[in-house]
Amino acid sequence: SGVLSGYDELNLIEKGANYGWPVIQGDETREGMENPVIHSGSSTTWAPSGSAYFGGSIFFAGLRGETLYEYKIDENRLEEHFSKEFGRLRAVSAGADGSLYILTNNTDGRGDPKSGDDKIIRINIIH
Repeated sequence: SGVLSGYDELNLIEKGANYGWPVIQGDETREGMENPVIHSGSSTTWAPSGSAYFGGSIFFAGLRGETLYEYKIDENRLEEHFSKEFGRLRAVSAGADGSLYILTNNTDGRGDPKSGDDKIIRINIIH
């Protein structure tokens, strides 16, 4: 994240590439530095924490964003799931059973704990 702002990024990592942070962020460019595939913009913070590739998409958990994000690679499009429904999301994992699993993180002093937090939630994804 940028200082006091968003600019969280999803990058296609290639050996030897320079992704610019903190010199450039968002849509800024500089010779010899790569731009992100997608970023959150200046006023939104995803605070990504954990990711999984599943069914042609990259899913990532949002701590501050309190959302499960899905970047659909072939469509170059970001979708949001369960926004503000479960609170802070720490991790996402693809299970051998064909489901996704997300982990909430509300009891660390920065979330808004509900009865039974924290928990692992199984999600059936249909693509």
